[in-house]
Amino acid sequence: MSFYTFFKYRFVVYCLVVGFAAYAVVWLLNNATRPADEGDFGGPIIGLTPEQNRKFFLSKAFFEKKFTPQEGLGPLFNERSCAACHGDPDEIGGEGRDLSSTSIMNFARRVPTSEVAKKPLKEVIATLGKRDVDFFLTQGGPSLQRRSVTTEFPKLYPSDVQIDFEQIPIDAELQSNRHAQIIWGAGLIDNIADGDIINNALNEVQEHPELAGRPISAIDRFNELPRAARFGWKCQQISLLSFSAQAMNIEMGITSYLQHTENTPTYLGQLPFKAQRVLPPTPNDNGKILLALTYFQSTLAPPPRGPITPQVKRGDEIFHQLRCDVCHLPDAKTVSKVKLPDPESPLPKIRYIECEALSNKVFHPYSDFLVHQMGPDLADGMPQEGARGGEWRSAPLWGLSRRRYFMHDGRAKNIDQAIDMHGGQSESVRDEWRKLSKEDHDALLAFLKSL
Repeated sequence: MSFYTFFKYRFVVYCLVVGFAAYAVVWLLNNATRPADEGDFGGPIIGLTPEQNRKFFLSKAFFEKKFTPQEGLGPLFNERSCAACHGDPDEIGGEGRDLSSTSIMNFARRVPTSEVAKKPLKEVIATLGKRDVDFFLTQGGPSLQRRSVTTEFPKLYPSDVQIDFEQIPIDAELQSNRHAQIIWGAGLIDNIADGDIINNALNEVQEHPELAGRPISAIDRFNELPRAARFGWKCQQISLLSFSAQAMNIEMGITSYLQHTENTPTYLGQLPFKAQRVLPPTPNDNGKILLALTYFQSTLAPPPRGPITPQVKRGDEIFHQLRCDVCHLPDAKTVSKVKLPDPESPLPKIRYIECEALSNKVFHPYSDFLVHQMGPDLADGMPQEGARGGEWRSAPLWGLSRRRYFMHDGRAKNIDQAIDMHGGQSESVRDEWRKLSKEDHDALLAFLKSL
């Protein structure tokens, strides 16, 4: 080998070594300063063990899977996979891709014999409670399923087996479209202590009574214990487990031990006898699907924060001055020790995994996880759990930069429109926002887009 050839190869190796070392240094610096709760869009939260990472990707396959009728899909459903509604924009865990096929329509009416039925709907829509509303349970209500297995998969069923898709009753005066929400960082939210959410309400009552929200509680169907709710547009879901069970049932028609009634156009899942013979037995899932979907969402990373520029810092100050941070509380913390249901549990026994990546973590969802009265213009009249017709959860603002639709029904096409629609308890804050100078308005917008 000539001296020139030896030198050339040695130089190439040297460059490769130096390049790799430089890349490693940059990677270490970036990740050393990264918040502990941060990660990549659609990826696992930072800090999982190799085994927990493996389970994340195992569970992700269930989240992306398109289910079939043989696996429990239907008999009525909206989509075949979770990712169909929570897979856009671009990354798994994002919002629905549009407002037509990835939203859910709820419908109901006022109880015809009630006192509120005698008044103009506009006057009472914001205060309607469960006792005031008929959810059309005898007609498959209150959530619409747009597809039927016999229509979508005709080759699987005899011609004399037909299951009608749902239609909204003609007298359903209350109709509410709900856009699919982002689920990034849901495991952190799931593990906020109940007492912290209650304390948010107490602090608001003492310091900002006119803006104070209310906690919503419900019974955990898994262990029959009460818990503070935190998920859903009206804070109607207490945990990722209950959220997943209901989404499986309503959106895909897959029954589980927590949600074991089939979706049909009739009362309590009653099906024609011929249809009962060809559909899978209920519950469709013995727990494997439910645990996998829960684990995936639990370990899904929160949205990373954008660059913090001087304009963003100024916008943060304005956010505080306007008192937006009363309802959209920046900080939250998880409990000291988080245990997750193992997606590979030896069912029917459920095994639990201690997850340090979720334990004792401070994170920044920008929500108090309380419901607030937002006034008649935003009210849909649909009470859920303890929330009334005009009450909505303070939607977490993280990931706002990746959203294309805003408010519960996606009616707002940008952040300015969403703020301008705030009414009810937030009316005074909205009015102050309208008075901002262009410079301060742009700074606030830059801050919100950095979340």
